[in-house]
Amino acid sequence: MKQRFSALDVRAMVTALRQRVVGLRLQGIYDVNAKTFLFKFTKPECKQLVLVESGIRLHTTEYTRDKSVVPSGFCMKLRKHLRARRLTAVRQVGMDRVVDFEFAVAAGPQAEGSYHIICEFYASGNIILTDHEYRILALVRVVHLEDESFAVGKTYALKESRDIEPVDRDQLMQCLRAAGPKDTLKRTLATLGAYGPSLAEHVILRAQLGPSKRVSQALDLANEHSPQIDALLAAYADAFDIVKRLGQEICPGYITCQPGSDSSDQLFDEFGPWLFDQYQQKPYKESPSFADAADVFFSNIEAQKLKVRAHQQEQAAERKLDAIKAEHEGRVVALEQARHKTEEQARRIEMNLEFVDQAITIIRQAVAAGMDWEELGELVRDQQDQGNPVAERITRLNLAANQITLTLDYPADSQSETDSDSDDDDHDIGRGPLSVDVDIFESAFANAQRYYTSRRQAGIKHAKTLAVSSQALQSAEQKIKTDLRAIKITSAVTQQRKPLWFEKFSWFISSDGYLVLAGHDMHQNELLVKRYLRAGDAYVHADLHGAASVVVKNRSSSSSPLPPSTLFQAGIMSVCQSRAWDAKIVTSAWWVEAHQVSKTAPTGEFLTTGSFMIRGKKNFLPPTQLVYGFGFLFRLADDESIARHSAARQQRLALMEESLLAAGTADAKDDIGDDADAAEAIVGGSAPAEEMDFSAARKKYNLEEVELATAEPEQEPVSKPARGESKRNISAKERRDQRKQKSGAAATAGSDGKAKLSKQEQRRLDEEAKYEKANNQKQQQQQQQQQQKRGKKGKLRKMKEKYADQDDEDRELRMAILGTSGKNVNDVLQKKAMTPAETLAPADDHDDDHNENIKSEAEDAHQQPALSADANTTDEKPAVTVAANDDNGDHDAEDGDAEAEAATSAEHMDVLDMLTGTPLPGDNLSSAIPMCAPYSALSSCKYRVKLVPGSMKKGKACKMAVTVMLAAADGNKPRSVHSSDAAEAERLELQNILANREKELMKVVPEPEMIAQMLGKVKVTAPNMESLRQKSKAAAKSRAKSKEQQ
Repeated sequence: MKQRFSALDVRAMVTALRQRVVGLRLQGIYDVNAKTFLFKFTKPECKQLVLVESGIRLHTTEYTRDKSVVPSGFCMKLRKHLRARRLTAVRQVGMDRVVDFEFAVAAGPQAEGSYHIICEFYASGNIILTDHEYRILALVRVVHLEDESFAVGKTYALKESRDIEPVDRDQLMQCLRAAGPKDTLKRTLATLGAYGPSLAEHVILRAQLGPSKRVSQALDLANEHSPQIDALLAAYADAFDIVKRLGQEICPGYITCQPGSDSSDQLFDEFGPWLFDQYQQKPYKESPSFADAADVFFSNIEAQKLKVRAHQQEQAAERKLDAIKAEHEGRVVALEQARHKTEEQARRIEMNLEFVDQAITIIRQAVAAGMDWEELGELVRDQQDQGNPVAERITRLNLAANQITLTLDYPADSQSETDSDSDDDDHDIGRGPLSVDVDIFESAFANAQRYYTSRRQAGIKHAKTLAVSSQALQSAEQKIKTDLRAIKITSAVTQQRKPLWFEKFSWFISSDGYLVLAGHDMHQNELLVKRYLRAGDAYVHADLHGAASVVVKNRSSSSSPLPPSTLFQAGIMSVCQSRAWDAKIVTSAWWVEAHQVSKTAPTGEFLTTGSFMIRGKKNFLPPTQLVYGFGFLFRLADDESIARHSAARQQRLALMEESLLAAGTADAKDDIGDDADAAEAIVGGSAPAEEMDFSAARKKYNLEEVELATAEPEQEPVSKPARGESKRNISAKERRDQRKQKSGAAATAGSDGKAKLSKQEQRRLDEEAKYEKANNQKQQQQQQQQQQKRGKKGKLRKMKEKYADQDDEDRELRMAILGTSGKNVNDVLQKKAMTPAETLAPADDHDDDHNENIKSEAEDAHQQPALSADANTTDEKPAVTVAANDDNGDHDAEDGDAEAEAATSAEHMDVLDMLTGTPLPGDNLSSAIPMCAPYSALSSCKYRVKLVPGSMKKGKACKMAVTVMLAAADGNKPRSVHSSDAAEAERLELQNILANREKELMKVVPEPEMIAQMLGKVKVTAPNMESLRQKSKAAAKSRAKSKEQQ
């Protein structure tokens, strides 16, 4: 199996890196292990990961790996000098296995501030950081050779090796003649030039020779013009063309598999940038690029190694557990045997009481007489030689412990009884003699009683051991599993998930299946509205600082209304991402249709990035509760799983659209003739009865009065509410207007013969009118001073004179010709030709008032960039288009429209069918996607937590949420997968597989992906949260205790 890069592989990889990485900035450097480093190169909407293993490999990767928590010193050094620098060049040093990454400044690679990374892929390899003069700043390993050394402060000797050249006849003959008598063709030609062994074997096969044949047997070296030599020269010419092509263009990569391996789990053998002749007879896989092939090859090998190591760890843990079980069982058996042995010893003493007493008496008397212990031992041996029956039973004298060892056997008269009872005794020690230790200062009966006491104690200990055996084994098994989890090597090499097109925004999928998008900042708000807001969509915002600009994408045609529940959830998103979250303020959001949102400001005004003009009426939503949620969606991997979920989803959407249309028709019939009520029918009348009643909510929260308060003065009601109706707060101006109306009515009544106003009341009304007039003039002057900068007043006057005869249609046509409105000139001309003649007449006073209102609204939008201006007009002029040019003018409007159409096409929206929150048993899941959304939108998510305003940071909140969901996944596993019913057993098995797969996918989700979606300053709540916290604390205490014991 091929294990490292050759010179030809390095050449092909450098060619691929030039196209992929050169020009990108180095954003991050991570160390996978002591010899492997991961370089992250990025530019807008592009990211490349380059994996470098010292002495082994170099390639881009699409797989994620576990990185070191604490970076090494070399990694920190690289970050210090190279982070955020642009990679300007990648080159191979001649045909050596050395690659030079150049990070040059604008002045050139020789100027100060430029750096180089030298990667060596021969021998043990090395990675070296140098400055512009190739002075070594840091390196992975220090190398000392006879003639030179590689260390910090030394200059790296970048010796330019000769590039590859064609092989001529003299070089070939010289190489072949230098071969030994047993050298093969492959071994001999592998050292010729820098072609390498793989290309040398390819050359031999092209020349129709055998690579394993000896040189002396395969070739006639005496004849330089033999057909074999000519064939080798022709093959080397083709090989030279291959090398040149690999250095100039990107070629596909190939991975060969071992023959005979299973197609589902093939074992890789070799990889290369060219399909050589020796590979064509083997099963192989082709990749678009050699970098992709190398990534797949090494990532697969790495994953296999990790799996083998993990399996070895599991086997070691099982062996340890088996040893503990065997030791425990041995302890129980030993206690049982000791109990029966002491019982048998006591029985032997009882059966030989007279003999034991005689032996005790003889030894005791000798000791009492003061006989030496050694002499006593010799006396016993003499008596044994003489055949003394008492001395023959004495085996050993242990007088230091006042004991002697006797060999006791059953008496002859009791032998038959013991033989009859031996069949019923499972723990019989044996029928032969048994050694018994007796105390010489105790009688035989007392010694027997001592053994019975020991038997009783052994029995108690045996019973206790059996009682706690299961608990002890369970505790040992749990400890081993905990240790295994602590040191377990997981298969950390997983393929990166390609982000969906909407994941760069804040997003969620509503409970009705609609995609809701919001920008992270003002630039994303600008991009979101200009590129993705289309007819049929809705724009949702709130009158709060920091509120998000939310776009609700309509999956159906533009004529079908959006569900009220989706609009309400979008309003929650806009409010929760504003300052209302931190201040814990309950407020309302509003929504408008797509044609009411414009990026075109009135003449003389401009809109900053992220601000828009709103023309028409705002539809206010009910007040929102500050309750958010965090959960996971799962991506389905095959068509069968998608079809299983799409059927239920399409049925639900069809029922929802029918209910929306039915409710909208009923409300339109009830509210016909009233424009305001008809506008409300889109919001309140279109909701199904079981989802949300917006009409009741509007009455409850007085949203009609809020809308009237934000409308134009001509639309504001001035009549006094009838008795019994709820009064609303009115301003001082409205109160003075009501007094004037009352005074006018009283004066009219006085002229008809009724009472007149007194002089005091008339004087007070005149003073109020005078004060109001002066106050209005003062406010107008202050507003003009604030808005008109130096020199702008004259400019506005000149513009007014210049464009005095220009109406809105002429202005629209001029802007289309200049290309600043994003409209087509022909469309504007056709629209102007279709306009009736009476509409081309000069505007009346109402139109002048309308233009002034639009101007004042544009000024308000200029003062508050984050808040869209509201026109609230009732005119019937065409709405300003949403499309607008980019602020920097880098792209044309047509390109933006084309890109927007591509992004919002049906294919891009169909990706929602591949996402589900509740996987079914049997589904094939590919990945888990984190989603932060209003808690009501997560009702269909299987794994979710609730978020409320708090003080927890994003990272900690993500960790806690994942802990809760992993515990929930463990709870979803069935207690047992065994069942007498085959169908039930299959269902339980699928449920267990699904729970394990869900847990696995949630565990591998990168933390940055979750943090990007999570709200800040939250409090995570979920069922059984307190029990989970207690378990985590107990586990932390046990881990700390085990570390202290170690």
